[in-house]
Amino acid sequence: MQIRWSIFPKFYQHLGLAELAALVREVGLDTTNLVIRDGYWVSRAGLARDLPLFMAAMRDAGLEVRFATAGFTPEELFADETPLALLAENGITEYRMSYFSEENNDPRASFAAARQKLERLAPLCEKHRIRCVYQIHHGTLIPSASAAYLLVQGLPAQWIGVELDPGNQSFEGYENWGRSARLLGEYLVAVGIKDSALVRDPAKANEPGKGWTRSWVPLDEGVTNWYDVARALKSINFSGTFVYMPFYDEKDPSQMTQKLKREVAYLRSIIKEVEAEE
Repeated sequence: MQIRWSIFPKFYQHLGLAELAALVREVGLDTTNLVIRDGYWVSRAGLARDLPLFMAAMRDAGLEVRFATAGFTPEELFADETPLALLAENGITEYRMSYFSEENNDPRASFAAARQKLERLAPLCEKHRIRCVYQIHHGTLIPSASAAYLLVQGLPAQWIGVELDPGNQSFEGYENWGRSARLLGEYLVAVGIKDSALVRDPAKANEPGKGWTRSWVPLDEGVTNWYDVARALKSINFSGTFVYMPFYDEKDPSQMTQKLKREVAYLRSIIKEVEAEE
């Protein structure tokens, strides 16, 4: 497998660029996502100004940034292709797009509309030589690998890809990881790396949900079998990006960093062990 180990630094926005690069090294990752979001290093309104500065700072620190968490909707890009052009010109080769939602209580019509948008988006991505990546996510129209495959089937995998997200899917769309990987095949180009745990409040045992909720935890504490995930990825000779998403201890960056370092080592060990298997 060829894996680029990256972070989505959602809760590290207080860091300067040099500090962000140092964090990547400290926790044992290869690089960071480019986050395009107001309040972060690169804002939507300041894309043309901020993007070259961010990329130059990461290059100076020895980090190669190729993957962006951008959230652009197809409609935005149909109206103005400039963001795609800017990303490509600055060395970004893949970007995570916005999520599709169920509209008007009609999942069939919503799915058909989403598919049509991707069909229109693929030629734009080809034009600018950048791949659009759809992240499977609970609470959206596409919460599972099966739904994602139906969404992208037949579209050019060079320009349209899928990001599995085991921790996210544990909320709603968990499917057998081996089957998911084989189903998505060439479309599977990224994996969201986070996990969840079930927690029960006995005081709410008589409520409809019986007191069960999920919370974000490091990989070695969560419900996902990461050996199964690793073997699934190995079965298709996965080549792509791991996107670490430390969503725990967001109010305590020091504690979050220590746990992140631990879970990076945990998954690296699993990948090494699985790759050595016959």
